[in-house]
Amino acid sequence: MSSLDFDHLDSFNQSGLKTRLTKKQKIVIAVAAVLVIVLAVLLCVKGCGGSSGARDNTLSLVRMYIERGEYERALDKLEELLLKNAGDKEALDLMDAVIAEKNKSSAGETSSSNVKVEVDTDGLTQVIESMKSGIERNNRAAEQNSKAMADLLNQQKVQAEMEKTRLEEQKKQQKLAEEQRKKDEAEKKAAEEKRKAEEEALKKKNAQLNKEISFVNDEIQQGKTALQAGSIDKALSHFETARNNLPVSDGEPAFSAGKYSEMAQALHNSSQNAASGEVRNRLEEAAVSYAQNAISLNPKDAASNYIIGADAMSRKDYKKALDSFMQAVSTDSKNYLYYYDLGRAQYMLKKFTEAKYSFNTACQLNPSFAPSRYNLGLTNNKLNDAKSALADFRKAHDIDPLHEKAYMEEGRVLFSMKDWNGAVYAYNKAAGINSTNRSAFQELGSSYYQLNNYKEAETAFRKSLALLPAGTDDPLTYYNLSTVLYEQGKADDALNYAKKAYDSQGALRDMNARANIVYNYALICDKTGKVDEAIAKYAEVLQLNPKHLKTQINLGVMYMGMTPPNTEMALSLFKKAYEQDNSSFEANNNLGSAYLSKKDYKNAILHFQNALKIDPKDNEVRINLAQAFASDGQYDNAKTTYMEALRQNPNSWDCYIELAKVCLALNDSGNAAKFLEFVKVKNPGYREPEIDSLFASIK
Repeated sequence: MSSLDFDHLDSFNQSGLKTRLTKKQKIVIAVAAVLVIVLAVLLCVKGCGGSSGARDNTLSLVRMYIERGEYERALDKLEELLLKNAGDKEALDLMDAVIAEKNKSSAGETSSSNVKVEVDTDGLTQVIESMKSGIERNNRAAEQNSKAMADLLNQQKVQAEMEKTRLEEQKKQQKLAEEQRKKDEAEKKAAEEKRKAEEEALKKKNAQLNKEISFVNDEIQQGKTALQAGSIDKALSHFETARNNLPVSDGEPAFSAGKYSEMAQALHNSSQNAASGEVRNRLEEAAVSYAQNAISLNPKDAASNYIIGADAMSRKDYKKALDSFMQAVSTDSKNYLYYYDLGRAQYMLKKFTEAKYSFNTACQLNPSFAPSRYNLGLTNNKLNDAKSALADFRKAHDIDPLHEKAYMEEGRVLFSMKDWNGAVYAYNKAAGINSTNRSAFQELGSSYYQLNNYKEAETAFRKSLALLPAGTDDPLTYYNLSTVLYEQGKADDALNYAKKAYDSQGALRDMNARANIVYNYALICDKTGKVDEAIAKYAEVLQLNPKHLKTQINLGVMYMGMTPPNTEMALSLFKKAYEQDNSSFEANNNLGSAYLSKKDYKNAILHFQNALKIDPKDNEVRINLAQAFASDGQYDNAKTTYMEALRQNPNSWDCYIELAKVCLALNDSGNAAKFLEFVKVKNPGYREPEIDSLFASIK
């Protein structure tokens, strides 16, 4: 693009006369024109891209103003369009037309031909730059607002999608449940229709057969009616009459097998809702008898095999139950209950992989049956698939919000994952469903304990004990309650419940559990100053469990604390602890102390060094090690170790004094005096006689 030819730039005055401008005027006007174009471009960035419909309406309005002679209004509208798009040819053409019409109407009006235009280019530049800066800020603000609005809309969209998904899943579950119900009804109806069709076929054969079938069916129907009314004897009588009139004269053995199976199912179903265990057993015994009759005639009868399997399960004959349930599902692979109980038998036989398949199949056949999902969770737990087990337990209580056991198992899985907060939530849900669930409160208390929430743990354990049957004891809960009470500084209450746990420990068969209860009692006695009782109870722990590490260490410490110390007994206990676990900090540290007491400095140094490797931040062990070095004449090592101890804790005044002694042993009286002087200045009066004596020896 060529540059502007300022020497030939012409302009028109207001009367339309051509006027020659000075060079300065030309430059000023050219600059102004360029600035106008820049502004138009900048404004177009913000305003271009508007609705073409709005532009057309504006042009129509301009034409109307021209027709009315309202040229100024027409020019204003055209300027608005050109500010948005400086290259709008139609708007430019209309502007030329408006100016021409305006000039015609303004004929005769003149103005001075000497037009003087002065533009303050510096000020105008600043204004333009300010406008550009403002536009950029507005653009950035608009972009930020647009992004924030987009983020908000996106978040709302995600939330809406999640809610939509949840509602769809809920509808899906409801639909599946309804479909399953309809499916079950259809299958039942189909089976009934098939049975009736078969009977009708038999009836047509001859009148005698029809009479026999009618009599048997009538007796079975009367037996079912009696069952519904709770008349067990009457029902069994009708069924027995039907049995005695089988087989019929034709259509055997299928008809008789079907009738036996029908009676067995009626009795089995009725037994599930029996008012007492005695009635339930009587009905189930009769059901098994008729099921055996059916199987003798038709070994593949699914319902009868299932009833035989259920009876075997109740008698814990899991092998027989497995065989019967396997026969049932092989004949009828669409019955979710058959797979559910097959899974139970496999689970009891520890066939967990097979049980998982059976429970999975039951869930697929009936997704709304919570027990299948719950048992699948138990099975996945046995297969060490905690993540899947957790999902199954949660699905079970989603299906049945009152599934107490599902919440309990969820809590246990979360506890094993060390998700204490999640476990607290699950146990609280179980306790909310059943406020008499002692296990829920016990395990809730343990979860709170892991969170160091001793107050809530105490409340949970006390609720568990409040549900304890009269005349019984719960040593484990007594033990747990004593620990959380002690952590809260309630020493007397802690000792009381530790004693209760100790007194009732005989209820426990596990010797390790008993040892821990006795240890807890001994420990609280130890902490509350009951020295003799503590020593006696620690000794009892070692009788129950001779390898109880903490008891060996604690009892050894008590022997070391006697006046005079029983160092030999303590050393013996510490050695046993070390033999069991040579990586134990407590065993090594206490061995070091015992050897130091016996002036066996080599062994003292060895075990203090071991302890320091296990816990490099323990400054007390470091100081003991320095003392052992000094006592063994290893002054250089003692000095190095004391210096490190002071680096860890600059306010360890004893270290300065002991370090001064080591310096004296190394003939370094200058540093010895410096360390002693430091103590006198920083902590006046501390071990003053000893410090003065050391100063005297230096002088």
